Amino acid sequence: MGYNLDFNGKVVAVTGASRGIGQAISLGFSSLGAEVILISRSRDKLEEVAGIIEKSGGKAHVIAADLTDVDAINKTVDEIKTKYGKLDALVNNAGVTKRMPSEEISVEDWERIMDTNIKSYVFMNTAVFKKIMKEQGHGKIVSMASIGGKLGITRSLPYCASKGGVVSMTQVLGCEWAPFNIQVNAVGPAYIKTELISKAIENKEFLDTIMFRTPAKRLGEPEDVVGAVLFLASDLSGYISGHTLMVDGGLTAFAV
Repeated sequence: MGYNLDFNGKVVAVTGASRGIGQAISLGFSSLGAEVILISRSRDKLEEVAGIIEKSGGKAHVIAADLTDVDAINKTVDEIKTKYGKLDALVNNAGVTKRMPSEEISVEDWERIMDTNIKSYVFMNTAVFKKIMKEQGHGKIVSMASIGGKLGITRSLPYCASKGGVVSMTQVLGCEWAPFNIQVNAVGPAYIKTELISKAIENKEFLDTIMFRTPAKRLGEPEDVVGAVLFLASDLSGYISGHTLMVDGGLTAFAV
């Protein structure tokens, strides 16, 4: 067993790949030799990311799809199977949030967040398993959880519920699919500098609270998440399944 991160000859799909953490993950895989399938709703933004990858000598394929639609998920996975005949790793990264008092949550807000953050993950995972990974006899699935999957974040009930679902989904599928040599894991970022938290951290009191609770005394960068994802998608993590790796500057370990 070689102790290196090598994705040459491997095909990796990343959802929510058009910006932020998803873009950084996609560039990380490409830099290590993977051919990256970029998936999100926005074809224009995906083409920009693909351009960056190709300019650096890598290979990328764009699929514009709304993964809250199960039919779109199945079409996406069918396209991957038809074009490549395999999929070595899937990274579920698409995500949305909206901060609000819990008593003001609308049905529309709840469904939008849950559909994007957990429903799309569940059905993308099961489609990839049934159509590709079970038959090929191996695979890596890495999903984006959050500190909100383990801790209570005020004014973020739908988001925390969805990310708690990601943690539980990861445990269940990690157990069910390990016998097929498919490892299912997640990463749990804290506050990473992306559009997702840009409005929240404009509130000085909120930002000060984050800094107090984070031993590293800084917000995370998208690149901070990349290493954890690459590790869990690599051959180095062959005996890890059902685990959520927190990427949080020590926040979930902090007590006093």
